[in-house]
Amino acid sequence: MRAVVETTTLPFSERRKGDATRQTGNEPSQDWFLALRHARVPFHPDDRLLFLYGHPLVFRLGLFAATERVLAGEPVLYLDGANTFDPFVVGRLARAHRRQPRQVLTMIHVARAFTCHQMERLVSDCLSAALDRYQARIAILSGLFDTFYDQAIPEPETLRLFGRMMEAIRRLTQQGYTVLCLCPPAPILTRTSQRCLDQLRGQADRVIRVREEQGVVRLQEENSADGQSWEVVRTALE
Repeated sequence: MRAVVETTTLPFSERRKGDATRQTGNEPSQDWFLALRHARVPFHPDDRLLFLYGHPLVFRLGLFAATERVLAGEPVLYLDGANTFDPFVVGRLARAHRRQPRQVLTMIHVARAFTCHQMERLVSDCLSAALDRYQARIAILSGLFDTFYDQAIPEPETLRLFGRMMEAIRRLTQQGYTVLCLCPPAPILTRTSQRCLDQLRGQADRVIRVREEQGVVRLQEENSADGQSWEVVRTALE
């Protein structure tokens, strides 16, 4: 059973105890476990704003990143604007590391947004207090722009909401928090959405492009001096 948080009443909630604790009967093989190590999104001590984009698998990589941080002892806040948070994936990763899924899930605090106004409110008005409440240093913004692709929202309103979010993110990173933004390809790339994406990309400390070629998923650092890249077979992410 997947827990859904109503953002209008409780922006961040404790993970339900029963989520993802059911055994599937198929524990991951050693080959799968080794492949997961190659799928890691490495976090550096001075990371502040990370931008992971380019392929729908950024959502799965974001789940891996959240689980890895929890396994390292850090609570994580996860803002879900694309309804992609899957507790069963987290549970499987936890079992692969010989941890109880419940122990991992209780350290990932999830809030869902279904409109651009809800997403802006979560980022601008709720995120800072939630980070302090849960003593977390990392926030993952999944599908940050997915709620902004509603063409019924006037362009000035979209830019206003985006500007407020970027200002809130900027304040958080200046305070030493790490923010990871997961952005898949836009279904409709308008001039406004392109402008917002370019601004986020330009302000990010690290930009990682995700693409797939013949069943192999490649992660490429775009703004690093050495252009680091690494690969993982797609089947390890499914």
